[in-house]
Amino acid sequence: MSDRDDDLLMADLLGEAPATPDPGFRYDVLAHVSLLARRRRAMSRALNQVALFSAIGLVFPILNAFGVTWENAAPIGLAAGLLALGLIAASISILGPRAALARSRAILTRA
Repeated sequence: MSDRDDDLLMADLLGEAPATPDPGFRYDVLAHVSLLARRRRAMSRALNQVALFSAIGLVFPILNAFGVTWENAAPIGLAAGLLALGLIAASISILGPRAALARSRAILTRA
């Protein structure tokens, strides 16, 4: 495959191909394709956040429909908080003590 064929394939992504092989054109195609990929990832992250926060927001009306009050939910909330704290501690432990110490030293040196 020649350089001209590569430019023709890239022209399908961006537009009209140059008459001669052009590194600038290839850079433009690469920049355009990477921009599209970043936009797709950003849209995916945004949709995931919308879905997550919508699910969290639906928990309260559903619990209220089942008759769960704040007094009844306090022990469950405490247990969920403790499990979340344990998950955070386990995640830091998995990274290793050196990583955890490096972060705390960085925080102390900034202060």
